[in-house]
Amino acid sequence: MSSSAPLSDPQNNPVFPALCLHPLNDSFIPKHISLNPSGQRVKIGRQTNAKTSPGERNGYFDSTIMSRQHAEVWEENGKIFIQDVRSSNGTFVNGERLSPEGLDEDIVEFGIDLVGEDKLSIIYHKVAARVSCIFNEQQARAEQQQIQGPL
Repeated sequence: MSSSAPLSDPQNNPVFPALCLHPLNDSFIPKHISLNPSGQRVKIGRQTNAKTSPGERNGYFDSTIMSRQHAEVWEENGKIFIQDVRSSNGTFVNGERLSPEGLDEDIVEFGIDLVGEDKLSIIYHKVAARVSCIFNEQQARAEQQQIQGPL
């Protein structure tokens, strides 16, 4: 799979700390979300208008299952945290519903799969991703190679 989100700014400098989200289902395109090292929180949520249109570098998704304001992610002292902000369907890390905070390199899920009346077919998919935390140039290069795949 070739991809998408560049891991550099317009001057081609790596951007970190960052989260790279790789979809585990077809619910979104891969994302590279830069985090501000000052601890400023990045909002994760559902698209509600043109300003929250999903993109490769933001935390917005085109997903009915997500709340408008679903979660927040931030970096603090070399660690990345995620916090559910009272979403309707929850935020999960490695299958467990989040308490207030905690994320390193894990599987993150926003919401749940909604199943049809037949109890088998999925009507709406949760947003699920494998998360990589990027803190330096070496990790950024390794992540870029993984996204682009072998030459």
